Amino acid sequence: MSDAGSDPVAVLRAEVRDWLGAHWDPTLSVGDWWRIVAAAGWTAPHFLPEQGGRGLDRNAGATVRAEFARFGALRPPGGLGLLMAAPTILAHGTAEQASRLVPPILDGWVNWCQLFSEPGAGSDLAGLTTRAERHGDRWVINGQKVWSSMARQADHGMLLARTDFDVPKHRGISWFALRLDQPGVTVRPLREMTGQAVFNEVFFDDAVCDDADLIGGAGQGWAVTQTTLLFERSGIGAGGAHAGFPTPGPQGGFLGRNAGDAAGDPEPGGDMIVKLADLLDLARARDRLGDPVLRQRFARLYTHGKVGQWNAERAKATAGGGGGQSVANLGKLLQTTIVKEAAALGVAILGADGMLASPQGAEGGRFSAAFVFSAASSIYGGTDEIQRNVVAERSSLGLPREPLAGRDGPYGEFLRSLRPPG
Repeated sequence: MSDAGSDPVAVLRAEVRDWLGAHWDPTLSVGDWWRIVAAAGWTAPHFLPEQGGRGLDRNAGATVRAEFARFGALRPPGGLGLLMAAPTILAHGTAEQASRLVPPILDGWVNWCQLFSEPGAGSDLAGLTTRAERHGDRWVINGQKVWSSMARQADHGMLLARTDFDVPKHRGISWFALRLDQPGVTVRPLREMTGQAVFNEVFFDDAVCDDADLIGGAGQGWAVTQTTLLFERSGIGAGGAHAGFPTPGPQGGFLGRNAGDAAGDPEPGGDMIVKLADLLDLARARDRLGDPVLRQRFARLYTHGKVGQWNAERAKATAGGGGGQSVANLGKLLQTTIVKEAAALGVAILGADGMLASPQGAEGGRFSAAFVFSAASSIYGGTDEIQRNVVAERSSLGLPREPLAGRDGPYGEFLRSLRPPG
């Protein structure tokens, strides 16, 4: 048995506890507390110190957040800005863009959403037709996005738009950091069968974006997008798809709240992802731990969870050698399986009591609502079919790529060929 003093995780936990003991002040506002947390490098401890982190390994963030919660302190800010926008900007943006756009994410003062999918460009993301036209030092945006998680609470969006229709489809795309609070942007909620509206559709009517917020250069957006998707799928594969509460940014309404009060708030939507420990507690309370069929399902769920942990370690090791793309896709596929299995097991433990997915149902409808929501896990972050294609075509399997309409030749000509004559 190793000495706890040489265990890096134990050392990190002790460091976090000591720091919290010296700095946690529940009387501060959420915004002021998050500034202190970010200045100490705890929001993204895996970032380099010059990027606002502490130079720790990628798993450090989960350890830090867990220790904050155990201490009773408000956790660091999270959300899609931290998961995807910040690392993408650090990887592809200029030094000026990184210094201007990343610190507000770490401080929790700006919230981000993803503006990728369109009604006609979901699984074939490169088929997008939202248009960005340059006018001097600005770009004018027109088009529509859909399935944009938390867009109503976001201040900025990671926008993919087509800036050149005269080149093949993958080469005419650009990645913008778009400010959403402007007259040309309309966000409409999409009500789900859970009764919630996490997803949204977003319309652009002559919205504008400064050229200074074009990340990676005009026409280089597809390469930038691969980085964003890698971070997204790696985060989902590690079980961190919904990390980040309270909601960062002014739209969430938390920045001025008392940090001590916010630390005790229940997380909205946090019950949509069911943990193994929650299921064990439920089975124990319902006296169903001895059910042999349920025990087999518990064993399967535990096994998938362990494989997920090993896959996350494999992804970290592979990324260190410059790879990791297909491993992230495998992790996302496995996490989808875990989300669905866990939700279904919760309903199975409840039996007939689990049929009502509302606050009036058993356990406040939590497990039933999670079961209804779990179908979305095969779609968000990239469909299961797309993940399998990536694993097949870009990993050691080396299978041939599927034919993709419009891949070669000017994409504008291809779109015109689809129009009916006359």
